[in-house]
Amino acid sequence: MKGIQYLTFIGTLLITQTGYVCSDTEFLERNEGGFVVFPCVVQQSIPPPFGIYLKRSWLNPSEVLFMHTMTEFTVENNDEKKRISVSGDPSTHSLNVTISQLSASDTDRYFCEFVVEQPASEDTKIRGKTDFFLLVKGDAPGSVDIGLVETCSGGSAILPCLPPHGEAMAVEGVSLKRQRGRGPVEELYNSKRQHGSSPLASSFPVERVQLSSAPGPRGLTYNLTLQKMQPDDSALYSCQLLLQGGPYTSTSLGRKVFFLSVQGGQCGCSQYSNLIYALSSAVLVLLLLLLLGFVVIYKSKARRNVKSHPQAPIYEEMTGMQNVSRKLPPCNLEEMEPSEYTNCSVKKSCPENHYESPRGALCPRIES
Repeated sequence: MKGIQYLTFIGTLLITQTGYVCSDTEFLERNEGGFVVFPCVVQQSIPPPFGIYLKRSWLNPSEVLFMHTMTEFTVENNDEKKRISVSGDPSTHSLNVTISQLSASDTDRYFCEFVVEQPASEDTKIRGKTDFFLLVKGDAPGSVDIGLVETCSGGSAILPCLPPHGEAMAVEGVSLKRQRGRGPVEELYNSKRQHGSSPLASSFPVERVQLSSAPGPRGLTYNLTLQKMQPDDSALYSCQLLLQGGPYTSTSLGRKVFFLSVQGGQCGCSQYSNLIYALSSAVLVLLLLLLLGFVVIYKSKARRNVKSHPQAPIYEEMTGMQNVSRKLPPCNLEEMEPSEYTNCSVKKSCPENHYESPRGALCPRIES
């Protein structure tokens, strides 16, 4: 049984150590004037982290704050410190960063970075388990609905295409638009012209765009698949259906916008994660088979032990109840052999009397 426990421990260890192979992105939507909490968590390490950064990495790449263990955090702009608070400590592998009085300029992608000291080399920076995409919306009506789509470097992403205003009647084509940071809106793909209208669209070849359609509850649904995505392609995307008789060009994004997050170097990580999960499943199956084998072997040994110890004969079990002659005298004289009349008062014969009780025919007991 110790072998089974050891194998079970190894399988559990393999599974638990593959839980966070790649960092996830959490989509956070807030209104202006509100607040947001970034929970920064990192895997356990020895030695523990001595510091942490909170950074922005899309619209305004910069360091939001740095905190050394057991000290106050620092920021580049002291005015920003008034609306930032930190609870926890980097040495505990987790803490919370709260930013209040949010404004539209706070919209960005954020991530935490823990710093671990390495005495013999440069300090190691470990990214937190979760990245955060913060969207701060204004109170103005008609705000754009933004969703999150994640992929990895070299991977693909699927974007649904919606009509610009409600239901689509007669569809003639689709249009794909993108906005990088605070730059202008560029049209990457237009099925009516087979190319984008923006001079920047040449950096996104048409070969990387695939249009597909499928029947749905409200008619045909259209999707665009973007292939061979790279980290530089991270931006806001919108796919619009071109209706019959409508304009083919527009200078704004559609009513449904997606922030496409492309994580650099994560495709191999994702494939490695899938491989690890497959191996973990195989380990579990192997453990179950080994457990079943141990049970079968245990039961077979138990059967052998039962067969190797047959039941003792009755006469051997009753040896403790036998007298010196190893045989009890019978109750009737008729059953006695001539040589067994040793205790009778008559040496060779005891007269039979069939009219007396059988007990009276017993040999009398000789008192010593």
